Amino acid sequence: MKNKLFKFMSVAALTVAVIACGNKEEKANNQEAKANEVVTIKYWGFPNFNADSEFKDSEEFDHALIKAFEEKNPNIKIEYQKIDFTDGPAKLNTAIQANSAPDVVFDAPGRIIAWAKDGYLVPFNNVDKSQFADSLVTASSVDGKLYLRPLGSQPFLMAFNKKITDKLGVTDMLPLNKPGRNWTVKEFEALLTKIHKKDASIDPVLFYTKSQAGDQGPRAFVSNIGNAWITNNEVTEYAINTPSAIKGLTWLKSAYDKGLIGKSVSAEAKDALEAFATGKAAGTILYSAGLKALAAHQKAIADGVIEPVFVAFPNDSGQAKFEFLLAGAAVFDNNDEKRAKAAQEFVEFVTTDPVWGPRALKATKNFSPVKGVTGTYGNDPEVKYLESLSSFYGPYYNIIDGFPQMRPLWFNMVQGVLNGQITPADGLNGFVKDANATIKDAK
Repeated sequence: MKNKLFKFMSVAALTVAVIACGNKEEKANNQEAKANEVVTIKYWGFPNFNADSEFKDSEEFDHALIKAFEEKNPNIKIEYQKIDFTDGPAKLNTAIQANSAPDVVFDAPGRIIAWAKDGYLVPFNNVDKSQFADSLVTASSVDGKLYLRPLGSQPFLMAFNKKITDKLGVTDMLPLNKPGRNWTVKEFEALLTKIHKKDASIDPVLFYTKSQAGDQGPRAFVSNIGNAWITNNEVTEYAINTPSAIKGLTWLKSAYDKGLIGKSVSAEAKDALEAFATGKAAGTILYSAGLKALAAHQKAIADGVIEPVFVAFPNDSGQAKFEFLLAGAAVFDNNDEKRAKAAQEFVEFVTTDPVWGPRALKATKNFSPVKGVTGTYGNDPEVKYLESLSSFYGPYYNIIDGFPQMRPLWFNMVQGVLNGQITPADGLNGFVKDANATIKDAK
């Protein structure tokens, strides 16, 4: 009897041991399977990366970028779809409405922050926001959470053609040797007056107001001359109707009447840029590294027609503020934590990988969004100057509710002032009232 009982207990113990071992082995296999599980994410690529010398276009760069990432992250696969700036935004909106949005897009704050406000994105909670200038963080955030992971930025500012200023003997009147290339409205007016007197066939600069194309140039120009930004610092309301702003717009009207900024009320940004590139205007109120890189401007430089030098907007505070371009990544909330995590890993690779991070930045021709990081493009003094300006970006108001509805209000108001139909005070007061209404109407 004892022998039978002993044999039964031995068999039972062995059975339990086998089952336990089987459970451990199954658990280990499950863990290994999870570790080897492949997560597939979708990346829709606008043509952002066009300046890499190895690849003919942004699509080729995207494929190389994906290959490099997948080699380092074999458990993440990326499905790629090329989109363009013509119909890409509409395709994205259609995909969002159909619950088939991609996981990753590199874009600008205008669309990204709108998506974030509508609840379509996941935030970048693990990114150190202190590495970026406050203006970049504000432009990338909703309710204190970062929804756009900055990749690069660059300022919009003024430029003068040194070929013309040298010819007219007025280059020394440019603020090229002043801190931050800052200058006062009085110094600026003195240069415009001298150019106009020396050669009336050349417009000192062109102030265009016909449409919203390139309207960041005229707004920044008026903001700085009036020492008052378009919005308040919190970007919650329009505020450019201060006494100093009215004084600045009054100066602009006077300069326009004198011919110091060209009779260009019906001109567009492209007209002003063409006049600058062809030597018909000594300066431009809208310029950037990207605009300088345009084929027409590069040809004009190569042909010796222009030699652009960047300068700050005239501002009596001692330090100009700049509007800026910002490019970054967004990750869509597709109700899949694994995909969201994998998508953010891809974004971090593009922005911080020791090899592909700088390469992706250079392929956009933008500057690092990280404070203090300069020298990306060598020692060109013009480029180094542009890299130094991120701390002086003004509040980024392109993300404000109703922004598209505000834009025509702006250029219609300025046209009315320059044509003498309304006073600067009435124009700015009316603009602020109507522009703030667009914020309420959009909510």
